[in-house]
Amino acid sequence: MTDEQQALCLDNMRLVSHCAKKFLPSGIPWEELCSCGNLGLARAAATFVHEKNTRFSTYACRCIYNEIYVMLRQHKKHRMVESLDSKLSNAEGLRLIDILPGEEDMAEEAEVRLLAWDAMTKLRALPEKKRRVWELRYGLTGEPPLKQKDIAQRMGCSRARISWVLKEDLHRKIRGIS
Repeated sequence: MTDEQQALCLDNMRLVSHCAKKFLPSGIPWEELCSCGNLGLARAAATFVHEKNTRFSTYACRCIYNEIYVMLRQHKKHRMVESLDSKLSNAEGLRLIDILPGEEDMAEEAEVRLLAWDAMTKLRALPEKKRRVWELRYGLTGEPPLKQKDIAQRMGCSRARISWVLKEDLHRKIRGIS
C-alpha cells in the first residue's frame, strides 16, 4: 500500500463506523463489522481512480458496503447449528433439549386443540341465544368471563334461566344428544 493510499484510509476511518452502523441489527459483532469495513476501505484506496471526477468518500462507501454484504452472505451460509445437548449460555446447567417440547407435550397440545375445535363447532351449532350465553359465561369471544347474574342482566332474563341453559346443554352433551 502506498503512502497516498494509507493517508486516504486514515483520513476516512470514521466512514467505516458510519457504514457499519447500518448493519448492527444483523447481530454481527461491531468489531467484525468494522474490520470488514476496513478491508473495503483498503480496497477502495487501492482501486480509486482520481480521473473519474468522483469523491473518494462516495466510492469508499460503496466498497465498504459491498465488503460487509459479502461477509453477511458468508455468515448466512455458515450459520452454526446448535446441538440439542449444548448448554445454554444464560442458564446454568440448562440444555437446549430441556426447553424443547417433548412428544408427550406435543401430543397433549394437539389433543387440546382438537377438543377446542370440536367444542367450537358444537357451540356454533347451538341457537344464537344459547351460544351467546356460553360465550359470555366462559369468555370465548375475548371478553372476560361473566357471572350468571351479569349475563342475565345483559340478556334481559333471570339468572335461573341462564343456569338452566348451561345445565341443559351440558347434560345433553354428556348423554350424547345433540
